[in-house]
Amino acid sequence: MLQQKRFTALLSKLSMPLVLSGLALAISGNVQATQIPEAVNFTHKDWDLVCDNTLTCRAAGYSSDDTDPAATVLITREAGVATPIANRVMLADYDGETAQNNPGTPLLLIDKISQGPLSTVDGDSWKMNDTQFSAFKQALLRDNTISFKDNINEYLFSGAGSSAVFLKMDDVQGRLDTPDALIKKGNASEANIKPAVAVPVIVKAPVVDTDSRDMTAEEVALIKPQILALKGSTADCDEELLAETWQIASLNSEKSLVTVPCWRAAYNSGDVYYVIRNDMSIPPLVVTDSATDYEDGLLSFAIKGRGLGDCWSYQQWVWDGQQFVASSSGNTGRCRLIRAGGAWDLPQRVTHTVPQE
Repeated sequence: MLQQKRFTALLSKLSMPLVLSGLALAISGNVQATQIPEAVNFTHKDWDLVCDNTLTCRAAGYSSDDTDPAATVLITREAGVATPIANRVMLADYDGETAQNNPGTPLLLIDKISQGPLSTVDGDSWKMNDTQFSAFKQALLRDNTISFKDNINEYLFSGAGSSAVFLKMDDVQGRLDTPDALIKKGNASEANIKPAVAVPVIVKAPVVDTDSRDMTAEEVALIKPQILALKGSTADCDEELLAETWQIASLNSEKSLVTVPCWRAAYNSGDVYYVIRNDMSIPPLVVTDSATDYEDGLLSFAIKGRGLGDCWSYQQWVWDGQQFVASSSGNTGRCRLIRAGGAWDLPQRVTHTVPQE
């Protein structure tokens, strides 16, 4: 339950309003989601990079696999000239016991020398000030020993892979060899630095049924044979699950959403979702071959990286009146027992959803 609550809290940020520029891209029923720029994902050793479709980049570094307890650092930078670099630090407390024992304010240590206490962010994470972050970055590049220390534990941190990830971040944002680069600074023109891409806007259409219901015998007789006849659509689904009850939700007067049970594992599951014409005059269209929930025009998928629930991936689609448009996707970082429900929110796709007027 704790794992699910934290993951839900992380994903609740997806519904918060985003600051939009006047050039935000509206997505209508005739515009395919593929027009949204694709995310950039890059991993090297103990560091990961995710740059979303707005060109905001997030680099997450971790303690090495054999380090216990572990720490993680998130570095976030939006695209554009002279944008600030934000950092956050999270120390492992998967079961919440450390917080109950008054660990105090952690210190940043470089080669065992204290760089001073961190500043609290939200009671769950910390941040380095500008001086500390500069020392931290230099320590990464010089392969110094980095750790964080509170009243209970010392958390050894890994710089392995950070240089490659920082270079990739600068490359994605067009900062390489400019004075604004994260690590490889130079005299190249800052005109090469890419501006932020506007957050796409999806207009969410109202739906008839906010929840799915079990299909009637008549609906099963009309719809099920046609879906099963589609080549490859349910080929990998469990035969026993396909025999279970299918569900349907009316989207508008012409189209409905059909839920087909597909697979179940030890701690995850997934269903296939189809948009159909109510008269079945054209073949059903697959929205996704693995999702977990439908509610009020929103189709979503959340999956644990492992049974401990310390890492998740997610996706969401929004009904725009014609089709389900991919609206968000991402993950919560590596499975390192940092937090139940995951440590960070590393979005790959971000959009802003507004109701149809």
